[in-house]
Amino acid sequence: MHYPLLNFYRYFAALIVCISHYILHWNKSEYFEFTSILGVELFFILSGFVLAPQILRLEKNPQKNLKTFLLRRWIRTIPPYLVALICAAILFDYGNILNLLKFLTYTQNILGDTSYPNFFSVAWSLSVEEWFYIFLPLSILLVTQTKIKYLKLNVLSICIITILLLNLIRFYYNSEEINWGEDIRRSVLLRLDSLCFGVVAYILKDKLKKEYVIFCIIFTILPLFYFLTEPLLISKSIFAQNLFLPLCCICFSSILIFLAYTQTCLGLVKKIGTFGANISYSMYLFHIFFIPFTLNLFNNPILSLIIYIIFLKLFCWVFFIYFEKPLLESRPKYT
Repeated sequence: MHYPLLNFYRYFAALIVCISHYILHWNKSEYFEFTSILGVELFFILSGFVLAPQILRLEKNPQKNLKTFLLRRWIRTIPPYLVALICAAILFDYGNILNLLKFLTYTQNILGDTSYPNFFSVAWSLSVEEWFYIFLPLSILLVTQTKIKYLKLNVLSICIITILLLNLIRFYYNSEEINWGEDIRRSVLLRLDSLCFGVVAYILKDKLKKEYVIFCIIFTILPLFYFLTEPLLISKSIFAQNLFLPLCCICFSSILIFLAYTQTCLGLVKKIGTFGANISYSMYLFHIFFIPFTLNLFNNPILSLIIYIIFLKLFCWVFFIYFEKPLLESRPKYT
């Protein structure tokens, strides 16, 4: 089933990241550093949510559907990423071949986002997603093939175990000596649970009462708003760091469930949402290239920001029509 309002959610998340990064180049503000973090977290949960139907299809027949699942994801995500990465390597200092190879293989932040130079900074979140595409399907394949009775788990169980385990590891691993941003928040191995939250939200969406979902949104969004007013708290407090990621996951998962409940029949709303969803991936990939060229275009920062967004959207729309869309249409279908 298609949920039109999730297109707006995806577009909104992309805009948050693109605008926050633009303002950060203009004015180093902890506030917009925090909003850019929120934008990425929004993406993670949505990815798990929208992939859940395919994940559940894998659970029914992993041997038959695994190849199709991986090809569909890789054809969708890798070619645009390679184009953006090549642009970054040409425009910025990529260091040496080994560093470039790490980015090519999504391995630059397996343990921590410490590559130097980090010439394509947005790649860390894409690495988390790409490894999730391998981690969860292979986990499903393993537990469905095992002959050990207590290891025969379903998708929901695998995701819940992953969530609990990684939250415990982060809790005990985090300390004053650890750089939370580099070593935890942007580490592939410590962030796979974020997409698992989206999968769990999809599985539970028809089982939870609407009142309970609204309560979860209110209960989690209030402390997130407090963090928004005190963005430095995240960098200073280990307690806040340990609380922040699960709060984001629960809050954004609940919002996705609520949006899935809510249908719209307005054609204009659907068209705007579809347009935004179509260009959201390329906006995330390419926005860093448009910032230097538009930042000092005018003395007026608001006008420069508007021009930046317009140019970025025009490029991404053309890129989607002539590059991404043909790739999407070439992907194999499930039989």
